This record gives sequence, C-alpha cells and structure tokens, in this order.
Amino acid sequence: MKTISNWLSMPYYFNPNISFKLKMSFFHGLFIFLFLYIFRPFYLSQFDVIILEYTLGIGIIAFLGTFIVLYIPALIFKNYFNEDNWTVGRNIFLMTVGITFVGVFLWYLGETYKEPYNLRKLSLFEFLLYTFLVSLIPLTLFIFINEKNVREKRKKRAEKINTHNKLKQQQNKNTLKDTIIIYSENKKEFIEFNIKNLVYITSQGNYASFFLLKDDNDLTEKILRVTLTKINKELEEYSCIIRCHKSYIINSKFINDINGNARGYLLKSNYISFKIPVSRSFSKQSLIGLLN
Repeated sequence: MKTISNWLSMPYYFNPNISFKLKMSFFHGLFIFLFLYIFRPFYLSQFDVIILEYTLGIGIIAFLGTFIVLYIPALIFKNYFNEDNWTVGRNIFLMTVGITFVGVFLWYLGETYKEPYNLRKLSLFEFLLYTFLVSLIPLTLFIFINEKNVREKRKKRAEKINTHNKLKQQQNKNTLKDTIIIYSENKKEFIEFNIKNLVYITSQGNYASFFLLKDDNDLTEKILRVTLTKINKELEEYSCIIRCHKSYIINSKFINDINGNARGYLLKSNYISFKIPVSRSFSKQSLIGLLN
C-alpha cells in the first residue's frame, strides 16, 4: 500500500501548452474513431448504414470532451494544476474524470440511436466500462511518449545550460564589470551594487527586493520598482546569476546545498534563513552543474 502511495505521489509533468492539449485531444478522438470504425467491437456490429456517421460522431465528441477536460479545469483551478505540484495520482484522476465525462455524454447520445435501429440497450455502467477499455490504450501510450520526450528535453536543456555557462565564464571572465546598476521601470531610480555581494533577489508584487552581503556578513535589503524579468535580462551575462524560480533570482556562489526530489528542489544557503524553491524546469543534474 505504501508503494502504491509513493508511486501516486511521484512528480509528473503537466504540459500547460494549448497546442499540446489540442494535439493530445485530436489523436485521442482519431484513435477512437478508427478503432471503432475498423473493428466494430461491443454492439457496433449491429450498425450498418450509419456506422461511419456514428463512429465519426463518437470520435469528434471524444476530441472535444478531452480538450475541455484538459483546458477548462486548468483555467479555473490554477493552483491544483500547477506543474510544480502535479503528480502521477493527479494525472490518473484527471484521466478518470475525462473518460467518465466523455463516456456519459456518448452513452446519452447512443440512446437516441437505440430505438430507431432496434439496438441492444446498454446500462451506463456497462457503457463506461467499454469507454475506459477503448480510451486507456491511446491515453496511456501518449502519456508515456510525452513523459519520455519531456525527460529527454530536460536532459538536453541541462547539458545546454552547463555548456553555455562554461563558455560564458571563459568569454566574459575579463570583460564583465563587478559594479552593476539596475534602473527602475520609470528610469528615475536605481540600485548600484557589486555583483560579488548579491546573494539573491525576490519579487514583492511590482517591486524587487535585492539582498546584498555587507562587510559583517549580514544581509541588507534594497527595494526597487522593477520586474525580475528585466533584472534577469540585465544580469544574463553573469553565469553565477540564475533565475531558479518565477519569484527568485539567486547567486549560485552563495548556494551550499540542494534538497528535495524531482517533485520540488530547494536551494540552501548559509546566508539565507529559508530554502529557496526551484522551478520544475530544472533537473537535479542541471542544478548540480550550475552550483559547481
């Protein structure tokens, strides 16, 4: 039981890209249409003239239903569908809800064909069982392929980051300035600091808080009205400066350790009283490479 619980808690990548959701929905609907039209399982052998119309209708509904389940709930329950919190268990639950949703609608649609064509009536439970049997094949295959592709992309991204950082270190070793000036959005205010003293930056609404190391090894905070995106662009040439999370930019030279697992890594520093979260886009391999 504990093994199953651990497996369900394993991290799984929830792809928020709308084109991915459309692609997954399209191939799901296409597979169901072709499977039902070619093999005609269950009661479909009783159809004759309208088999193309009926199976095509099922495929279209499967496509629309899958897309609705993937797209609408993620818009409403953003925290639940956050990719940093997504797990195997949540993905299985979403698949179950989606297949049930589509199955109920198809069962209701199928009832309209039963009387005029004198077809055998199926209970809702029986029809849902058939729906799960047909749908699980393409969904399981697609999810497996997607997970493999994401894992390979993250590995390549880690290698690219490490290679890029090594090149930047070699190219910029003698050209980068130690003193940095970051201007506010309105260009009227600015913060000046030595890059060697920057420990981390975090966002505070429309403001960013810069935490700088003082001579006594304590941190001092400076606040400026500016986005982390703009700051990150200003500091992108400095290989030790990393935007590890949507709310944090860190100086890897002050990071001492990495905690957590693939579900969520945390960065530890002797100068920071808490652990800084890391986006799921970073693998542990890439983090180790960045911190070395």
